[in-house]
Amino acid sequence: MKRFVATLFLGLFAPSAWAQEAVCEPAEPARVENRDGSVLTVRTECPSPALRRHIVELACDAGRTCDRLEIDQETTYTPMGNASLVDLDGDGLHEIEILGACGAGPNCEGDVYRVDPATRTLQHFFSGGYYELQFIDGWLVQAGRSSCCSWNYLMWKLDAVRSLPLGDGNQDLRAQVDGSGATYDEDGRGDAQCTFLQESGDNRVVVAPPSPGLEDMICRHYGEAYRLTPPDTTPGAP
Repeated sequence: MKRFVATLFLGLFAPSAWAQEAVCEPAEPARVENRDGSVLTVRTECPSPALRRHIVELACDAGRTCDRLEIDQETTYTPMGNASLVDLDGDGLHEIEILGACGAGPNCEGDVYRVDPATRTLQHFFSGGYYELQFIDGWLVQAGRSSCCSWNYLMWKLDAVRSLPLGDGNQDLRAQVDGSGATYDEDGRGDAQCTFLQESGDNRVVVAPPSPGLEDMICRHYGEAYRLTPPDTTPGAP
C-alpha cells in the first residue's frame, strides 16, 4: 500500500539537538510525464543551510512553463523534509507530495499539490498530518494513529463542491477503529470496534459506512473480525 505522510493525529516532537543541527541538502530533479503530455519536475535547492526550497514546475505545450511553485521548509522544524512525485489515484496525472515534520509515531505532516487539467495550473489539494492517504470508491481517505491501540480516519467525497485544500475541518466523514478492548483468536485476528461518524452541528452522529469498500478497508485494520457501531436511528439524524 502506498504510504504517505492530518494534524489531528500528529504528536510533534520537541526539536532535539540533532534536529537543530540538520542542514539542507540539495536533491537532483525528479521528472515525470503525465498522460496529457504535460511534464512535472521537482527539485530541492538550499538558499541557506537552514532553509530547504522545493521548486515545482509544470511544463505544457512545447515545453512551455504553465505553472511554478516554490515551497520553503526550515530544516530545524523539518529535518527530514522532502518532495516527491506520486500518482495517488492512478489517473495518470501525478501529484506533488511535500513531507514535513514527523511525530514520535507514524504520522507526519504533508501537503499534496495536483494539476488542474482545465487550467493547467498547480492546486494546493490537501494539507494535514497523517500516515497514509488512499483513494477508495470515490473518497479520499486519510489514516492516522491516534493512540497505541486506535486509529482515526478522515474522509472527503471527491465529487463534492468545497474549497481547497482538503484538510481537518472540511471532511465529510470520520471513522474510529479502537483495538484497546479487542479480543484475538489463535491467528491474531481481532474484533476491534469500528465507528463511522458525521458532524451534525456541534455533535457527531454515528452513521452507516458509505460503501462496502470503505467499511472493509477501515474496519479490518486490526484483523478480519470487527464490531461495527450501529448507526443512530434518532429521527432527524443524518
